[in-house]
Amino acid sequence: MDVENSLPRRARGLTLVELVTTLAVAGVSLAVVLPGWSAFAGRSQITSTANQLLTHLRYARNEAVTRQKKVSLCPSDDGESCSGDPRGWQRGYIVFMDNDGNRRLDPNEELLRVQAAQQRELQLFSTAGRPAVTFSADGSAWGSNTTFSVCLGDTGDANRAVVLYGSGRARVDKKTADNRPVSCT
Repeated sequence: MDVENSLPRRARGLTLVELVTTLAVAGVSLAVVLPGWSAFAGRSQITSTANQLLTHLRYARNEAVTRQKKVSLCPSDDGESCSGDPRGWQRGYIVFMDNDGNRRLDPNEELLRVQAAQQRELQLFSTAGRPAVTFSADGSAWGSNTTFSVCLGDTGDANRAVVLYGSGRARVDKKTADNRPVSCT
């Protein structure tokens, strides 16, 4: 009786044609996906940064009302003092009790939060002439309305504005308070 040997055949690997075809398909797929992914990541970072700033503004306002004392936010290069640069918020900022209302962190004032620097290409700045924001015990931030612009390169319609009104309320929008597109130039 003849018995046929039916052992499984060994795997033989890829041919050169199969390998080149697979690499070509992968290359075309990456060429289509990567530009869209990069734009998505940029929009996501802008939105995240704007929402983070909004959260810190709301936190500072809440602390001012809860403690019945002034609370300030200002840009900070070192996480310990205010830089005074309204175009420097992307380098970090601090939230602190501002007992004397001078918009500077003094030795006897409590540091509440420190926000580290953002990604290098990201821009975050406030309205000229507003290098700091102070919330009063009633939650207001009078002086003038402040617009924080959040941009990342030439993303255009992805740019965001965090608008802070004198009443102390803040919001994130695609346009500035006067209904203009957000520009970081």
